[in-house]
Formats: sequence, C-alpha cells, structure tokens
Amino acid sequence: MKLTTHKKQDPRAIRSKRVFKEAVVDILIENPDISKLTVQKLAQRAELNRATFYLHFIDINDLLKQVVYDIFDDLLSKTSPTLQIDNLNNQEQLITFLDYFYKHRKILAVLFEHPGFNKKMHMTLKDLIVIQRKSEGADSTLSMDILASSTLGILMWWLRNGVHFSSEYIANQIVELYR
Repeated sequence: MKLTTHKKQDPRAIRSKRVFKEAVVDILIENPDISKLTVQKLAQRAELNRATFYLHFIDINDLLKQVVYDIFDDLLSKTSPTLQIDNLNNQEQLITFLDYFYKHRKILAVLFEHPGFNKKMHMTLKDLIVIQRKSEGADSTLSMDILASSTLGILMWWLRNGVHFSSEYIANQIVELYR
C-alpha cells in the first residue's frame, strides 16, 4: 500500500499569497483598469517585495487567474450545499447564491468587465442550473444556455446598477421571470 504524502505549505508562503491577492483586489476596486496594474504597485500595497511576488506568481495574469479560481471555489463551496438540501426551495437557494454576489460585489463588478471571467461564470451558472433541474426532475423548455445567459445578465446589471435592491428582491424577480 502506497501512502501519499502531502507537502505542508510554509505559513509564510500562504500569508504572502493571501496578501498579494488582497492587494490586487483592493487596487482593482479603487481603479478597475487592469492595464494600470504593476508588480511594483502590488508589492507596495502588500508591503512585500517584487521578488516575493515572483516566488508565488508568474506574472500579474497568473495572480488574477488565481484570484478568479479562489472566487469560483468559494462561490461553489457556499452554494453547492444548498443545492443538496431537499427542504430548501429554489428561492432560498437563489437568495444564498445572490448573497454571495452581493457580499463580493465590488470585485465581481470589476471582473465582469472581462470576457474570460464572464465565460467561466456562464459555465458555472449553467452547471448549477443543470444540477438544480435534475434534482427537481424538471424538463425545462428553455435551454440551459439561455437560462445561464439571462441569469448572468441579471447579475451583471444588479452589480453595476441595482445594488440598492436586496438579494431577496432580485431572487423574486428571477423566479417571476422564469415562471
């Protein structure tokens, strides 16, 4: 029997990565223009040096990709359990999902400006809709792509123009739209 050993990460490395990720989020919230990002600005904000940045990331795009993966992992870890609970109705599951977006609205609004992020979000929404539909035994006349695209459009509008509306209100609107 072969035992797999996992190399324990150095706590300093974990902290450095986290600090750089927080720094890039803070900078992008202040100024969403990714072309203005530099390793020097990130290092200054993180209060670390450029060499430390390059120990953990290939370049700024690598850092951004890791931030996006973290967001999707976090989103799925928060929303997937609600899809497995039979006694929650669709609206409660949707509110849980929307609450995540509201909580992280500032960085998500910046990320929604980038086509790669939108494509990944569309695929994630589509997967979540497929899981939900299977659990309901529903046979929708709307394609999963249409549902995912329209939900993505609603999320983008909400984060850009309608954040004064609550998660519950947006959930009600989505439920009404698909009745």
